[in-house]
Amino acid sequence: IDLSLSASLASGSQLETVSTGSNILSSSTSNAEGTVTYSLTDADNKFAINSSTGQVTLANALDYETKTSHTFTVTATDGITTTSETFTLNIGDVNLGGLVTSREAGLTVPDWPTSFGYNMFLLPFDQWLGKFGIFEEHAHRLMASLVGLFTAGIAIWMWARESAGRTRTIAITGVLVTLGLMGVRTQTMFVVMAVAASLMAAFSVIKIISNRSALRWWATLAYSMVIVQGVLGGLRVTQLKDQIGVLHGTLAQIFLIVLTCIALFTSRWWKESKAAKTVESLVPSVVRSHFFYATLLIFLQLILGATMRHQHAGLPVWDFPKAHGQWWPSTEENMLAKYNADRSALQNQLHANKQTLDAAGNPTIFLTTGKDIQATHISLHMFHRVTALLILGLVLGTAILAHRKLGGGHVLSKLSLLWLGLVLVQATLGILTVLKYKPADIATLHVLVGAATLLTGAMGTVISRSRELPTCLKTTEEGSNDIAQMEPAGQ
Repeated sequence: IDLSLSASLASGSQLETVSTGSNILSSSTSNAEGTVTYSLTDADNKFAINSSTGQVTLANALDYETKTSHTFTVTATDGITTTSETFTLNIGDVNLGGLVTSREAGLTVPDWPTSFGYNMFLLPFDQWLGKFGIFEEHAHRLMASLVGLFTAGIAIWMWARESAGRTRTIAITGVLVTLGLMGVRTQTMFVVMAVAASLMAAFSVIKIISNRSALRWWATLAYSMVIVQGVLGGLRVTQLKDQIGVLHGTLAQIFLIVLTCIALFTSRWWKESKAAKTVESLVPSVVRSHFFYATLLIFLQLILGATMRHQHAGLPVWDFPKAHGQWWPSTEENMLAKYNADRSALQNQLHANKQTLDAAGNPTIFLTTGKDIQATHISLHMFHRVTALLILGLVLGTAILAHRKLGGGHVLSKLSLLWLGLVLVQATLGILTVLKYKPADIATLHVLVGAATLLTGAMGTVISRSRELPTCLKTTEEGSNDIAQMEPAGQ
């Protein structure tokens, strides 16, 4: 009976961020006549094998942009019989927002608009449920589709409520037709729809400028944006361009602002509050300006954060409050080499201490992705820190001014305190992301709270610039009259 080799990959695909030392393949033999020795043929020099156990581990970092798959051969011999088997490991790129980017799980589903060749909605459960990376990426697609469906519902509702006759019929039919066209799962169809949606979004903005209370056009804008957003996400997969990922993340924030405005404009509070007819009836300009500029700075900070995340370079700095022991780290070539060496040593130490992988062998932190630290990575990281300080100062100033100018009971004063609390939570999560070596859960919460901070600022900006909200403070003159009226009574 000949020697028989049995080997299986830990996973048919691995993210390019998988840590060196991770288990790639396990081997075993049967019918051996003597001691079995294993060897490995690996033209790419990416893997190593234990000659006694046959376990294959990752020896050198993977890079999707260099090669999307690696083939290697495992050979076993007992001195009499030799047998071998060849394996191909697919490499997953990293991209896309929220939990997907935090877990570096983008492109684990490498095709679009299909998923592994299936209609996205018909992908068998056993191909994505419980599978690291694939679950996050495919769930991201399904959730995006659900958001699009709900947004279509909002558009239909608004047109049904605010229009009648032929106009209503045409608008609702248009929404239903686009939903039907999404069933044509080809990239060409989706790109055509995205171009048409972009034009409709621009037209909607023009209509909103001429009549800001027309919620049907706000809803049309949101629906157009969600179509473009979905197509950008798909093109990021097929075109492999990080710039599309940054645009995808940025448009998501604008889409959320539009949805927040729709929710605000349809709320009972908005309907019961009084619209300001003159600038003089608004809250003081200094309060309005602080809300606006702090919100704008938060938006720019989120764009900066999206740019950092889509560089997929891990953490270029992992200490706080200093950075590599300096208040502003040097980016000279010799220092960059030192930072990379220090990070590799730290990664190896964490791996040896079993702090990089969970029980299933999946990465839990993303200190390094196999890409060297560059000067631009450090510069962006430091500008992100400086901008965070500016935001904290502006929002703190907004809260102080709102309380002084409007009184503690004013709706904008209360909103500014909530805003300040969110900023403090956001800053704490950012610090923990650095000190904990970028764990996916904390990094994702950092993104989530960042979006909530932007939306809170957007609400404050809209309210402060459109509603007549009297202060909750008594004027000095009123206070003096009260005292004057009390004096005779005491005589």
